[in-house]
Amino acid sequence: MRHRHVGIDRVRLINSDGHAIGLDIGATSVRAAILSPGTVGGRPSVTAHGLGQVELPPGAVINGVVSNQSAVTQAIKKLWQDNKFECRNVILGIANQQVVVREVNLPNIPAAQRSQALPFQARDIIALPIDQAVLDFIPVGVLDPATDTLPGLLIAVPREPVSAAVRAVERANLKVARVDLSSFAILRSIAGAHLSVEAVVDIGAHLTNIVIHNCGVPKVIRTVARGGQGLTETLSTRMGIDNFEAEEAKRSVGLDGPDHAIATALLEATRPLAAEIRSSMHLYASTHRGSEIERVSLTGGGAQMRGLAAMLSDQLGMPVELIAPMQHVDNRYASKPTQQEHAEHAASAVSVGLAMGAAA
Repeated sequence: MRHRHVGIDRVRLINSDGHAIGLDIGATSVRAAILSPGTVGGRPSVTAHGLGQVELPPGAVINGVVSNQSAVTQAIKKLWQDNKFECRNVILGIANQQVVVREVNLPNIPAAQRSQALPFQARDIIALPIDQAVLDFIPVGVLDPATDTLPGLLIAVPREPVSAAVRAVERANLKVARVDLSSFAILRSIAGAHLSVEAVVDIGAHLTNIVIHNCGVPKVIRTVARGGQGLTETLSTRMGIDNFEAEEAKRSVGLDGPDHAIATALLEATRPLAAEIRSSMHLYASTHRGSEIERVSLTGGGAQMRGLAAMLSDQLGMPVELIAPMQHVDNRYASKPTQQEHAEHAASAVSVGLAMGAAA
């Protein structure tokens, strides 16, 4: 998203050392990915130069909105100190339920004039009050000469959550070069290059981002208030165990483990999330006749639950695979096995995808 809409000073997207930094403020931790954009065989490419994460206290971020600015700022400072990160310009990811993305055709006018016209174009499309929203337009197709219009995506995000996140980052002595949708970042890092139509699903602690794309162009973007923490809390209540025990059971037993009672409880708790994914797929199918989704690709902490991919595959009737956030990153610290293992754990689809956007 264009930073001028949120009052951010013009800041270099790529740091002076050639690195781009993606910063993801999640519900349970802050994560950063430092990548170096380049080219391989004439195509954009990235290599990893640093990844890390620091946990957040409960309640610091709720449903994508920073509620404890001081805690988030301190976590970001610790992330930079612990990992000895030196770059200061970051690309910040934003996700919450009120994000609106719509396909529109806008008049072919200069970008500056189009930006000024966005509020008038958006007021009949989005439910958010225009004066409380950050607006952007991203062209995703070619000019239609018959109508002299440009196809693209109209994006609207509540202004205050964006401003709160930016303030938390700036108070950690960093500079925000760009604010980007977490959904777009997830698409960059997870989408399979060999697939035409794919549903990418990132399951976080509080939120799940669902992006269905056609040849890399997002067609359905939804953020739903369901995630791994809700599954843990439901299991805790149903089984009469504390949240720590429920989290352990969720990971070790999951949906297909030997403890039938836990597996059954988790299956019931997971069905609403499966229904949200299915409804998103139905939405795509209803507006894109004859274009079938080839695969569902899972990522995020909540996607690690044992048996989840198999269950969703059975319910949705198509392949479902767990995809690593680093799949498109060329250098994975191959000469340092211990560091590589840590980096893979610290990587998130959002932080990696945010940094990858600088190479586009």
